[in-house]
Amino acid sequence: MSFSISRRTRHKVVGCLIGGVLGLAGCSSVPSGQGSVEDDESAELASLFEDFDETPGQSTVSGKIPSPPSSSEDSDSSPLSATPGKDVSFLDEIEGIVEGQELESDVSKNVSEAPIILSAVNLSDWEVIRGGTIGNALTGVVDTSFQRPVAVAARGEYVYVVDADLRSVLRYDRASGRLESVLDLNGVVQGEVADIYVNADFSFYLADPEGARVLLFDRSGRLLQTFQNRLNMARPVALVVLDDGHIVVADGYYDYLVRFNEAGTMVATYSGRGLDAGDFLNILTMAIGPDGYYVGARVGRKIQVVSLEGVYRYSFEEGAALFPSAIVVDSENRSYVSDYMDDRIKVFDRGRLVATLGRHGVGPGQFQRITDLWLDDQFLYIADSLNGRIQIARIAAQRAAIPLSR
Repeated sequence: MSFSISRRTRHKVVGCLIGGVLGLAGCSSVPSGQGSVEDDESAELASLFEDFDETPGQSTVSGKIPSPPSSSEDSDSSPLSATPGKDVSFLDEIEGIVEGQELESDVSKNVSEAPIILSAVNLSDWEVIRGGTIGNALTGVVDTSFQRPVAVAARGEYVYVVDADLRSVLRYDRASGRLESVLDLNGVVQGEVADIYVNADFSFYLADPEGARVLLFDRSGRLLQTFQNRLNMARPVALVVLDDGHIVVADGYYDYLVRFNEAGTMVATYSGRGLDAGDFLNILTMAIGPDGYYVGARVGRKIQVVSLEGVYRYSFEEGAALFPSAIVVDSENRSYVSDYMDDRIKVFDRGRLVATLGRHGVGPGQFQRITDLWLDDQFLYIADSLNGRIQIARIAAQRAAIPLSR
């Protein structure tokens, strides 16, 4: 990957990166969100170190995994140790990127060479959910609107919504239009929920980054189980459930994937921190699909796929998604990636960009800060956070074989 920016901007970015690490004054980060597209990549780089210096007294300049936060609540007295990323100079790597140098092993060469069938994808039958009615004739009916939905999941007609401002997990019935408060999050999670996963029996998991744990609730919102291991999982940002009942959690602090068995014991970790193929920097999201785990990060190779055993498989087309905020993958290996930078959904087929859907705005098919995606029964669910709504669209794909030149 290489960036094309002016030498003046390049010097400013590198100076601010170094200043951010050394705590120098005069280097302010560029806020995320909408704005000028000029120097988006340099602005993104200039804001990265607010994420890499989250714990006072810990340094990640060397590219090594930092010492874990201490706690007396570790779930395992003898936890497994994760394999750290390669010992690289992080500043050298970033400066190399800013100078226009490519990473070792060109990304385009790391895309799988297996036969690929590209898809023309359309979203149709848009449905917009802004809230619903809570209560009944006996208790009273109250119209409730979503305020800031940050996570969404669905099974059948039921849509689960985590609303950060309402501090609730809400369940919406698409058939009746009724809304039910399943769980009051006050006193349950320490910050904002990063992800929700709903099982076939309507039990659900919540990722609690500030609490460094994943919580499992039954369909009524009663806590069943807590998954945590503070020596190996410090900031869970996304999770998936495997066929054997194990859960795999993406950790945005240590930048690897953590696997727990059904008893809540950590049994494996995959990948690690770094800029090499199969390593991650600042994991933001993760999904599971035909080729394994699809992991989105803020730095380096933005989206990579690793097998269920954690072996690197391929990278997505570089530059197509600048800030992947959510990923879902269908059975035919099409990946839908929401991009925080431009409020669009990018569709990839085996890592190749084949379609771009939506745009910034307030109408159907338009978004303001997509925070989560969910795919169920050919319906794509979109948490359109700043518009205060959930959008649902039916996926229609017309497949046609397209030869790819090498």
